[in-house]
Amino acid sequence: MKIRVNGVELAYDDEGSGIPVVLLHGFPFSRKMWRPQAEVLPESCRLITPDLRGFGESSGTPSSVEELADDVHALVDQLGLAPCVLGGFSMGGYVAFRYVGRHMDTLAGLMLLDTRAEPDSPEGRERRYAGIERIKQEGPQGFLGDFLALVLSEESLNNRPMVVGEVRRLMAATSTASLVGGLQAMAQRPDSVPLLAQISVPTLIAVGDADRATPPEASQKMHELIPGSELVVITDAGHVTNLEQPAQVNAAVLEFLGRLTRTTEPRSGG
Repeated sequence: MKIRVNGVELAYDDEGSGIPVVLLHGFPFSRKMWRPQAEVLPESCRLITPDLRGFGESSGTPSSVEELADDVHALVDQLGLAPCVLGGFSMGGYVAFRYVGRHMDTLAGLMLLDTRAEPDSPEGRERRYAGIERIKQEGPQGFLGDFLALVLSEESLNNRPMVVGEVRRLMAATSTASLVGGLQAMAQRPDSVPLLAQISVPTLIAVGDADRATPPEASQKMHELIPGSELVVITDAGHVTNLEQPAQVNAAVLEFLGRLTRTTEPRSGG
């Protein structure tokens, strides 16, 4: 399905019924990265997985995480999803933070998956800009090869060829313009740490125990600063936990949604 928001067409899948759950993919992926979740979660919720601007089948080119958050809000508004649970993986988490800062009143819950609240360090920002120049000069193949090695655990790289192949295919489908735009948007994203103490909805934080891109220490910091949040460490996984250990991620999400649904269900009178 497609919907027009803010001058672009966003492609999205919408399956199941119940509490709306919107999952935002990471860089440089698309909504297809959520396939292991789409096979399970719609039995317990209404699952909406959009392609962010410029990724997958959505039009446009990403320019900032704020712009991407505005697109997501327009999607939520047009589909009448509020109050919904918003989940963001990696770059999708950066977008979710900007959404929280502007539209927390539309949320019933928040899921922060392998992401971090801090902005890039000066060195991290320079690495992103170096990646942009490399893509422009050499094409995306070399950059994506190095990125693959960063986001997967050694266990996955050495012993899970199907996961490696799927991650490689997902990344290869992203246009050069969107790779460049996504890197720029992430490099320029603001500090979201000041938002953490203001988050007033139930929050699940999940991270791979071998995540080198957004390490467990960053998730622990978010857990300490977000009131009442829950932290789940996914074992034997790197950065792309939902693909490396889908059963663990699905279980954590379903347990979180189950508790959320129980606490929001109206009680019958006596």
